[in-house]
Amino acid sequence: MASTRKRTRGGSEGRSTGARRSAAPPQRRSGRAATPAQRSAAPTKDGARSRTSLVIRGAGMVLGGLVLGVGAGIAVERALVGRDLRREDPEAGEPFGELRGAPATVTSHDGTELEVEDFGSGPCLVFSHGFSLNQDAWHYQRRDLPAEFRCVFFDQRGHGRSGRPADHDFSLDAFAGDLRAVIDWTGEDRVVVVAHSMGGIAALKLAELWPEELRARIAGLVLVGSTYADALKGMSAAVTARGALTVQRAAIKTAFRFFGADPVRASQLRRRGSDLGYLGTRLFGFGSNPSPSQVAFIDRVLADTDIEVWARVFPSLIDFDLSEVLGGLDVPALIAVGDKDRLTPVASARHMAEKIGSARLVVLEDAGHNAFLEEHEVLDAEIAAFAREVLAPTSRRRRRSARFARLAGGERSSTRRVRDP
Repeated sequence: MASTRKRTRGGSEGRSTGARRSAAPPQRRSGRAATPAQRSAAPTKDGARSRTSLVIRGAGMVLGGLVLGVGAGIAVERALVGRDLRREDPEAGEPFGELRGAPATVTSHDGTELEVEDFGSGPCLVFSHGFSLNQDAWHYQRRDLPAEFRCVFFDQRGHGRSGRPADHDFSLDAFAGDLRAVIDWTGEDRVVVVAHSMGGIAALKLAELWPEELRARIAGLVLVGSTYADALKGMSAAVTARGALTVQRAAIKTAFRFFGADPVRASQLRRRGSDLGYLGTRLFGFGSNPSPSQVAFIDRVLADTDIEVWARVFPSLIDFDLSEVLGGLDVPALIAVGDKDRLTPVASARHMAEKIGSARLVVLEDAGHNAFLEEHEVLDAEIAAFAREVLAPTSRRRRRSARFARLAGGERSSTRRVRDP
């Protein structure tokens, strides 16, 4: 049911049946080959790998440090982060967070002002980011896709440079209304929505609230690392594969109640735990061997989101269920997920792809929740090919829609994958 894009040791990508090399948008590559430090270490004589995961070593050492004393634990965390940041990094020269488009302000349904940036020209793609991120997180998509498409990015309410709602409404309904307002602002008859994590949940909520408008205005939907029900379940499963779900949920809810009740103290604790934050970002956001620059970038973006916004948004991401929307979603969909995603696991993406009639699933190898950074070349090629199909002129769209239906229904059962997700 899923197609997986696999990087070979030489850096090339194994392509599944039907994938086209011409689909990739123009890229600005660094020209530097992957180094041995960026690949898994070769097995030793006894068959064990010469280095273990930083996450495993870090967890054990930090716990040991905490037993000996908080000071020792902090020292160990800093040593681990420093060592990780010194790894060779082909993405070190990327100007993360510096790419700017034409700015605009969109007033949403309840008066909340949303910061929008517009790049490029052509068929229109609207990008909706995830919880605690901002539009800059779509760095590679902002860099590469405007060569062929008009790309519209916006900050979710309370995130980035967007304003906060006067009535403190951070419900899924409100986020869905914001997405609708941005689509209206584009002035386009039809767009493709590319949404990550919470942004994808909001897109499904839009489909529930305004199904007719969805069919009329959205030509296709790309869901990256997203889910259809209770994001806390994924977070809890990421902590442990065993039960204790009730205890985990209670602990996480208590933590967010603390954030809301005493945001000043919570912000102080977050600053003091910045090194542990980097390790947590790497563990929960990336695969086994990520770019240190990408991890540090996402860690900075997460830290820039106000702790009060965390506390107000988080309740919207638990105890919801949009599974009924999936079967009635009458638009082509591309579902992408990293096979190391610990927050919105492959099983959730696979369920969505099976329930949405014209959906195809792409599993990205050794990528985590931020697969749009880690596997940006493969994902951008998939997005571009998908957008060409669904945003083709009306005279060609019927033929291409039929071909996409065959591709979604047949190819996803015959494509090669690295492992069974």
